[in-house]
Amino acid sequence: MRPGIVAAFIFNFVNCWNELFLSVTLMNSDANKTVPTALNGFISSFNIDWGSMSAAAVLTILPTMVLFAFASRHIVQGLTSGAVKG
Repeated sequence: MRPGIVAAFIFNFVNCWNELFLSVTLMNSDANKTVPTALNGFISSFNIDWGSMSAAAVLTILPTMVLFAFASRHIVQGLTSGAVKG
């Protein structure tokens, strides 16, 4: 049961991490900004700061990549455990 729970946790984590529209709509103060909302702050009306946004995007992707690297075995087991007739 543990691989299935780990797989569900990973998918839920990535889904919550990428929820930009809801956080842009509901957050009013800078203290409560989520990471994707802060990345959206690099875009202005007339300019996009590509260098800073790229560096920040790489730093925000790293925790997800590390988590997936350590949990990939459990994710694959959780996804394929119900596919085999036993």
